[in-house]
Amino acid sequence: MNTPPKKSTLSAELIVGLFVALVFAGLFVFTVVISGSALFRKNDFTISVVLPDAMGLRRNDPVIARGTSVGIVEDVTFKRDGVHVVAKLNAPVVFYEGYTITVGTTSILGGRQLLLTEGNPNGAQVADVMSLTGIAPANMMDDATAAISDLRSFLAGDFLANLDTISSNIVNITARLDQGEGTLGKLLSADSTLYDNLNAAIENIATIADRIEKGEGTLGHLLSSDTTLYDNLNDTIEDFAAILDRVEKGEGLIGKLLSSDSTLYDNLDSAVTDIATVARRIEQGEGTLGKLLSSDTELYDNLNSTLADIAAIARRLEQGEGTLGKLLTDPGLYDNVNGAVTDVREYMDDMRETTPVSTFSSFIFGAF
Repeated sequence: MNTPPKKSTLSAELIVGLFVALVFAGLFVFTVVISGSALFRKNDFTISVVLPDAMGLRRNDPVIARGTSVGIVEDVTFKRDGVHVVAKLNAPVVFYEGYTITVGTTSILGGRQLLLTEGNPNGAQVADVMSLTGIAPANMMDDATAAISDLRSFLAGDFLANLDTISSNIVNITARLDQGEGTLGKLLSADSTLYDNLNAAIENIATIADRIEKGEGTLGHLLSSDTTLYDNLNDTIEDFAAILDRVEKGEGLIGKLLSSDSTLYDNLDSAVTDIATVARRIEQGEGTLGKLLSSDTELYDNLNSTLADIAAIARRLEQGEGTLGKLLTDPGLYDNVNGAVTDVREYMDDMRETTPVSTFSSFIFGAF
């Protein structure tokens, strides 16, 4: 006869089974959720990147974009053209021209992550995400090693020679300064000439500044509180503005020249045309001036002959020839003529005085 199981045995088995279930649930959480498994994700997509150096990148390392995790590394494979990295992304990362992909460290204690930079959104979008190209990662240890190596080479090579050269140059400069060479040497020497000149220059500058502050000179007037010069300058500017306004309105000669009214321009054009016509007529020998300037010398000869006759008459007058010449040269003839003119004038005056008396006598005695 079988003995039924005791109640305590059933409770122990139930507890063990519940514990096992909890263990499996914990394993599921750690393997699926915390490790980043994409079992229940629908928006995941894969990218493939060729890197020149993976720097220890491994599977399940995080993929970082804009400082946040956007996926995990699924596979890292070494090939002849580089290290091929396949990553699965769970965020809508879009790559544009100018994107960068490299490997970085997660902390100073180690760890690697794939770093994505999407590029310029204004550029063209990269369609093929399975043929992306990455850049070599920055290795701090390698950089530090190279820097130390360069420093060692510098110290072991020309550093001591350069230091010796610098020391020699400093000694030479100090000696030259001690001897008073150069501007700095003169300033440091016992000769106070340069110092006196500099002091005098500073005093002159101070004097000029004091005069300017007192309002002396043009610059002083400009900077002084007296607004006379400013007012005059302002009035001049206002007058100039008024002149420009009148010119813009077409007033005055300049305004008319610059205005849209073409009357003055037409008159000027007509005057130029007339001048051109006159010049053409003169060139063709028309008119008196044209004949004077033409190749025909007849008028020139006549004018020259007339001038020669006038010169001959003037020469005869100067020599006292003829009546007019004698009048101009012989004082006796001039005196006689002058006396005759005087006698005639006296005779006319006498006639004027006697005429009323004779007329009255004729009227009285004529009645009888």
